[in-house]
Amino acid sequence: MNKRRKNYLPTLVTMVILWGLLGGLVYWVEPKLVKDILIEGLYLPFFLLFLPAIFLTLAVILGNTKRGLLISLGLTGMLILKVYEIENWLNFILVAGIVVAVDRYLSA
Repeated sequence: MNKRRKNYLPTLVTMVILWGLLGGLVYWVEPKLVKDILIEGLYLPFFLLFLPAIFLTLAVILGNTKRGLLISLGLTGMLILKVYEIENWLNFILVAGIVVAVDRYLSA
């Protein structure tokens, strides 16, 4: 019986680097400098660092890559809605419902 041992060290190192870069972006960079890169009104560099950072974190915590990806996409989607000031409880319920529906669909 060969048990496959998972090596989490590269994931943990990548996670720490991504969270460090994200923290540095939030702490040291002016929001006006990164606001309108490629997409009007969206802080694209923030979201490009946030999505993989939260994905890796949730994938390690949950032990499931698929659920980590779905939840991180849902959280990022909600943050994007908040940036455009169109978030409310109904949108939250709809995004959560989509995440749960996709998770159940892929589990079946």
